[in-house]
Amino acid sequence: MKKILLILSVLMFTFSCGSKEKTEGVSGDASKASGNEKIKIEIISKGYQHEFWRTVELGAKKAGEDLGAEVNFIGPEKESEVGKQVGMVENAINKKVSAIGIAALDANALEPVIKKAIDAKIPVVSFDSDIKGEITASFVATDNIAAGELAGEEMAKRIGGKGKGAIVAHNAGTSTAIDREAGFKKAMAKYPDIQVLNTQFSDGDKSKALSITLDIINANPDIKGIFGTNEGAAYGVAKGIEEKGLAGKVIVIGFDSSEDMVKFIEKGIATGTVIQDPYRMGYETVKQLYSLIKGEKVEKRIDTGANFVSKENLNNEDIQKLLFPLGKK
Repeated sequence: MKKILLILSVLMFTFSCGSKEKTEGVSGDASKASGNEKIKIEIISKGYQHEFWRTVELGAKKAGEDLGAEVNFIGPEKESEVGKQVGMVENAINKKVSAIGIAALDANALEPVIKKAIDAKIPVVSFDSDIKGEITASFVATDNIAAGELAGEEMAKRIGGKGKGAIVAHNAGTSTAIDREAGFKKAMAKYPDIQVLNTQFSDGDKSKALSITLDIINANPDIKGIFGTNEGAAYGVAKGIEEKGLAGKVIVIGFDSSEDMVKFIEKGIATGTVIQDPYRMGYETVKQLYSLIKGEKVEKRIDTGANFVSKENLNNEDIQKLLFPLGKK
């Protein structure tokens, strides 16, 4: 009888150990499954109000589709709503997204919350506008100093190297406005007979840029040229020149492309515009984030390029592809 009880005890102990090992195995498999959950990438732009951002979104969503990642593209209603953008990053951290792409409205204001995301082990890539201290894993953008310099050279050439020039910029705290202004002034500094007026800021708002432009013209009837540093600013400048009947008399150099800007160039109201590659910017941002999620190394800086568009090259095939990446409507 004792022998039977001893055998039963051994069998029960063996069965108990086997069950425990099987449970641990299931737990391990579940952990692996959670690692295969859908990759969720949050892309936080400066807004939705311009065609530029909608094209960035198209590129980002295409990359997500190609890579099998879920891409959520958001942004504040206005490019002046820095606090709202900070809140969007906070929300992304709380949702525990896989990665974050950020186009900072203000390089300084976004720094603390981006550091918080990085501390939470969430990969972050900046695009269009960088964060103070270049703390993100990668920065995908146009070389905005070089692009601003290109705009300045075109302006100087077309006003004959002398006279008054003005800048209607977008947001004072964003790196794109800072760099484009710096590049523009760098080009203008080569021409001692050109006077550049103090920069005015429009927050990228078309109506505000229009009002600023009209004020500049009224205060400076001898103005020779005006540079609008983003889509909204450039529209306001061109519209102001149109309203004042100064097409061809005051040179307008814009930045970014839109159907409105193309029409202004075709009509001779705007001389030209510096265009970026927003579709590629969106695509590369998601591609870099995906690589970081997979533990792969990424490039610290990706320059997505810039070109000057005027009536002379507006219909060139390469330019048309940049202006209308998905074809004309």
